[in-house]
Amino acid sequence: MSNLVIPDFSAFDGTGQRSFPYRVEHINMFQLTAHFPAIADWEDTRLKPRLQDRMFDDLTRLLRTAEFFRENRLKPTRGDDYIAVEFEDDIYDFRLYCYQNRITVVKNGIQLKTFHHWYHAAVPGFNHVFTSLLSLMGQELKRTQSITRVGYGFDFIAYDFVDGPTRLRNYQVIKKLITQVPAATGVIEPMTEGAQNVSRANYLVNCWDGDTSSTKRQLTYSVEAPSNRDFAGLWFNFGYGNETYSDPESGRREWIDPQCLLDEYNQAYHFMWERAVGGFMKSLISQLSFKTTPAYIP
Repeated sequence: MSNLVIPDFSAFDGTGQRSFPYRVEHINMFQLTAHFPAIADWEDTRLKPRLQDRMFDDLTRLLRTAEFFRENRLKPTRGDDYIAVEFEDDIYDFRLYCYQNRITVVKNGIQLKTFHHWYHAAVPGFNHVFTSLLSLMGQELKRTQSITRVGYGFDFIAYDFVDGPTRLRNYQVIKKLITQVPAATGVIEPMTEGAQNVSRANYLVNCWDGDTSSTKRQLTYSVEAPSNRDFAGLWFNFGYGNETYSDPESGRREWIDPQCLLDEYNQAYHFMWERAVGGFMKSLISQLSFKTTPAYIP
């Protein structure tokens, strides 16, 4: 009998299948990253194999807990600056990387409904995996290795925007956010229909959320409008994480415990669903027809 508790996707936001988030059919990528003080002797060949073995063992347990199973699909890999273990699966695939200064989980794009299941089955277990790896680093390096920053990243690509009978280019959509661009002279002028001279328009805002140092979180809203495929798509990136907070008036700095963010996977998911997709994306493109993709724009 299954021990997993997965929230009901079809009623997740309380409004059912007709709400805007369900029109976003795919997530393009997910990342969960924990930073730590850089390991000066990262090239030490004794450390990397032990870390990779620990990664493999921890992910084997995670696959069983998440009920993905197929432990034989785990594959150790490495590059010039990282070690990794990949779970090669046609549905629940992901990769765990360890670099000199960070550990990162990457999930490739997939249908949002499937991602919903993967996220709630797998992500709770990564707290143990990250803590286990940092503990081993501390033992091997003879010093305390602690997490300094944690961030969740949710990426989406929407493209082929249509307003009634009219196909829109991405800069016509992003004009809600970016109203002016440099003209040929460099002078800032209103964005016009002839904005093809702009090869990319990026919008990025970081917001503080929460009232106290223990609850304060940094939320990121980012959208890019590149010129490829005749300005067809918008790249959305949403982040939930922590930074040391500095009060703009007093200048006093408040420390935000990064470790606790690994336990806040539900809060991060609610941010993605309700604020990022159900708020930001909805207010920008809900009046349009569009497509989403888990990989590249066809």
